[in-house]
Amino acid sequence: MKQLGARRLYAKFFDVGWDPELQAPVPLAQVELAPETYAGLELVPTIFITNRTLERLPPDQVPGLAEKIQDKIFSLAAQDSSLHIREVQLDCDWTAGTREAYFGLLENLKEKLEARHVRLSATIRLHQARFPERTGVPPVDRGILMFYNMGQVQQWEEPNSILNLEAAEPYLDGYEAYPIPLGLALPLFRWGVIFRDGEMIKLVNNLSEERLAQSPKFKNISPGRYEVVEGTFLEGHYLYPGDRIRLEAIAPEQLFAAADRLRRLPWPDTLEVVFYHLDSVVVERYQVALLDSLVKRF
Repeated sequence: MKQLGARRLYAKFFDVGWDPELQAPVPLAQVELAPETYAGLELVPTIFITNRTLERLPPDQVPGLAEKIQDKIFSLAAQDSSLHIREVQLDCDWTAGTREAYFGLLENLKEKLEARHVRLSATIRLHQARFPERTGVPPVDRGILMFYNMGQVQQWEEPNSILNLEAAEPYLDGYEAYPIPLGLALPLFRWGVIFRDGEMIKLVNNLSEERLAQSPKFKNISPGRYEVVEGTFLEGHYLYPGDRIRLEAIAPEQLFAAADRLRRLPWPDTLEVVFYHLDSVVVERYQVALLDSLVKRF
């Protein structure tokens, strides 16, 4: 991050899921801060909320959930007395059925954060950015366009659901400037998509081709696609003979092709480019010079 000159790190603080026993939203997968890992950077707490939670949340409990989210963020941030939060981001792929609850949650949270002089941002999917009149525009200060996961992940024939420019083109053609300022998030992650009897059953993060190619329990049936020939465990999941795996990763040329197409869209004068996500595997696979040249295309 220092070599890239990055100034901001988005860190998932927790998820908000629905507890069927409590019949209430609960925080999941809470962060444990390690201040030395983000020293000198602006840390942006990011919270993912499931549509299931919004579907079940009674309307009169929306303000209370906003308050709980705010309180949880700042109680976790208290682990680091030097941490000064300037922005909070909510991540949700809202639907027509959950839009009212989600936007109400954003309005309540934004009002609370403004009292702390903290701005609120939200993630925006490609279809939401292309058709704001249909999906609505979230009541936040700014958004981040997540330019990934636009393919048909559940279809075995899909070439790459993470980044598929052919699938994205109908949303890019005729695209107009979004009503609120947008940043751009590009994918660096990879995964394996597991199929059983023609249906997708699991995603395995950071699954490499080397892992499968070096094992006699997997047979390569086409580029980036394998079949299980002997029952085995893979990252804690038991696979049966006949199960199939499609590997998805992003090659540098795909990133540059995406950048060349995206830079023709109307963006704010100063565009923030975000890479998703940061871990040791990504650091090994993508050189600083490559990512730096990618950003300079905009």
